Amino acid sequence: MNNILTATKYQLWTFKYQSLLCLSIIAVNILISVTVTYLFPGSGISAGSSDLVTFIWIFFVGLLASTPSFKFMLGNAVSRKSIFWANIFSMAILSVAWAVTITLVLSFISKLGIKILALYPLLYKNSNFVSSVVWFIGVFYLLIVIGWLINMAYYRSSKRMAYAISFAPFILSGLLTIINQSTHGKLFESIIGFLVTALGFSGTIPNPYIGSFSMLLFAGIICAFNYLLIRKAQIKD
Repeated sequence: MNNILTATKYQLWTFKYQSLLCLSIIAVNILISVTVTYLFPGSGISAGSSDLVTFIWIFFVGLLASTPSFKFMLGNAVSRKSIFWANIFSMAILSVAWAVTITLVLSFISKLGIKILALYPLLYKNSNFVSSVVWFIGVFYLLIVIGWLINMAYYRSSKRMAYAISFAPFILSGLLTIINQSTHGKLFESIIGFLVTALGFSGTIPNPYIGSFSMLLFAGIICAFNYLLIRKAQIKD
């Protein structure tokens, strides 16, 4: 347990400067929005973003942050199991912290009357603080563990397998398009229907709690694959 706690603290420390960078980008976006609001008063023009910037950033955190810390901790006799749970906990803490931060930022911007692009109020048509935080936790945690999965898949792969992983999305999208055409659009219709239900849009009022639960459930499945990848991973140059 001590190893897990120490590794979690180390992983959170590695997120510190990356978080400051993301905050700086969000601040610039807010400044752009404030400038546009005052230059074009009453125009309804919006500029910049906060949550969309964080979506991209947190995905790249998972994509890029795992390998250096994995090598460092493994080289310092931290077990792979401890590293796995340290990633789980540190990424969860980061997701919660950023969910609260982004919700506070959006609330602050709204009170100032500044127009800014934000996905949550656009999709769910509300600005409730608790539901916003819960939804963002689901999104952030899912994105960061997807990035972690891709990172570990590349780390465990040979060069040939890495090329195969890189081309797999294009091949898969082509196959899905062919299958969809052969089923007269029923495949994509089923996928869209599943996503609508999973993200909480099947009812009269969109439900962000259902969306968050679905994303966290999917994130848990991805974490299981991450464990399979990390448990026999070796230090590589």
